[in-house]
Amino acid sequence: MGNKIISFQVDGLWNRWNIRWNNINPQMNILVGINGSGKTTLLNMLYGYYSTGSNSLVQSMEVIPVKLNEGEKIIYLKSLDNYTQKDKRKKSNALLQELEYIVYQNKENFSFFNYRMSILDYPDRATEINKRINGFLMLVNDFFTETGKKLVIRDGRLVFVQGESTIELETLSSGEKQLLMILMNVFLLEEKPAVVFMDEPEIALHVSWQYKLLDTLTKLNPQAQFIITTHSPSIFGNGWGGNVVYMEDILEKS
Repeated sequence: MGNKIISFQVDGLWNRWNIRWNNINPQMNILVGINGSGKTTLLNMLYGYYSTGSNSLVQSMEVIPVKLNEGEKIIYLKSLDNYTQKDKRKKSNALLQELEYIVYQNKENFSFFNYRMSILDYPDRATEINKRINGFLMLVNDFFTETGKKLVIRDGRLVFVQGESTIELETLSSGEKQLLMILMNVFLLEEKPAVVFMDEPEIALHVSWQYKLLDTLTKLNPQAQFIITTHSPSIFGNGWGGNVVYMEDILEKS
């Protein structure tokens, strides 16, 4: 299973608050709270600490009692609004660039097609890799059942088909791109121990997709620990209410 974040303590947040978050769930944690309560700030601190070992936001920090295993992957899927604000292009174009990056040309980690082509280097894993890819396509297509769209690999490209029509990634809606990008990132962790930080994944997603998102994430990687912020009850509406953590319960005045 790998090591998990089990406790996180911060003193002097905004010179007003201490964070005392104990008993962090090893699989799923859903942070909720009003705007300005510190949800995203907490994610930034957690990611900063575990990815670099330091964070300028933290004045005093104690992490108890374990560190993550060396090589254990950590990813941070930021809010759709967060990263599109950094780019003057339209949201749809920014999303498309992010999606194509993870599908075709991720230089830091495997892209989807890097993973698919790894069969050439590891022929003994061909059955396993093809089985995982087919399983991924099935999970994605479960979201699109009502639309009649189906994600397929055709002529070396990842496209949707709908009847006789072929739908390129660039023509997908913002919500469709966002969903595919989230699921692709988790799929490419290859079911290995990992920590996934996710800030407001519900943005641009249909309510019915929000409802089934967490179940799908844990199917894609049952060994990952997820720490997610949200404003949407639909995210935890499918039996995940016991994994909700209210910011007011882990904040105390300094």
